[in-house]
Amino acid sequence: MIYDATARELASDEALAAFVESFEECAIPAAEWTHAAHVAMAGGYLLERPLEGAIAAARAGIQRYAKARGVDPSRYHETLTLFWVYVCHAFLQERGIPGAEGVRALVGEYGRHSGLFRDYYSYDVAKSDSARTAWEAPDCKALPAAWRRNDLLVSTNPLLLHLDTVHGFLQSTYWAEGIPKEIVARSLRNSVVFGVYEGAAQIALARVITDLTTFGYLADVYVREDRRGRGVSKWLMECVMAHPSLMGFRRWMLVTRDAQGLYEKYGFRVVEYPGRWMEIARPGLYKNQITGVID
Repeated sequence: MIYDATARELASDEALAAFVESFEECAIPAAEWTHAAHVAMAGGYLLERPLEGAIAAARAGIQRYAKARGVDPSRYHETLTLFWVYVCHAFLQERGIPGAEGVRALVGEYGRHSGLFRDYYSYDVAKSDSARTAWEAPDCKALPAAWRRNDLLVSTNPLLLHLDTVHGFLQSTYWAEGIPKEIVARSLRNSVVFGVYEGAAQIALARVITDLTTFGYLADVYVREDRRGRGVSKWLMECVMAHPSLMGFRRWMLVTRDAQGLYEKYGFRVVEYPGRWMEIARPGLYKNQITGVID
C-alpha cells in the first residue's frame, strides 16, 4: 500500500510499472487506493507520456477504476484530477529526477497533502458542479509550472529566482533603467514569474501581472545577451502561453519598442482601436528618482 515514499510499489522502475499496470486493470483494492497512490499514478504516467497524454490517461484510469468499484460517476472531479497532474508535472520537471526515484520524491512531497488544492482554490470554486465536469483554473493563486528542454529549465517557482541577477537584467533595460532592487523584489512577489535556468545560472525572465481570471499583462521579458539567438525567448513565450492558470483570458496586453515580431507569433497584435486606450506613463521614473531629475 502506498502511503509514503517507502512503499514497495515505488522501490524500482519495474515495481512502479507493475503498480501502474495494476491500476489500469482495476486490480488495486479500494482500501489501497490512497491519495499517495493517486500521486504515484500521476507520476508514473508523466514519466512515460507528455503532459496532455498523462492527463488523458489519468482521467480515463480514474473513471474506469471508479466504475469497476461501483462508484457513482458523478463523483469524478475533473478539476482536481488536472490539478494534481499539473502539480506533479511541475515537480518532476523542476527536480529532473528520472524513473521511480523521481516518483518516490514526488510521493514524499505530496503523498500526505491531499488538501493542497485548498491553497489554490476557494471553497465555492472547488466544490462547484462546473469544476467537477470541466477544468476550472485556480482562483487564489497560480499553479506551479515547469518545463525542461535539453539543459534548460523554465520554472515559476519563486524560490529559484536570483534577485540580484534579475535586478541586473532590468536596471539596464530601456523600460526599467535604474530600477531599485526592492522594487524588483516586490514586483516579483506580486506576479507569476517565469525564470529560465541553465544549471545554476538564471538566463532569462518573464512575468505576468494578472487577476488569474480575465486579464494578463506580460512584462519584463528578458534574455541574457550571451544566451540570445538560441530560441530561448520563443520557448519562454510558449511556456507562458501554456501555463494552465493563464489560459482563457479575455485580454492579454504588453508594451514593446522593437519585439513585435516575437509576440505576433503568439497571437499579439497592434491595438486595433488605440483611441480607446488611456494611460499614465512615467518613462525614466526610476532613473530620475536616483538623479533627482524631474521630467
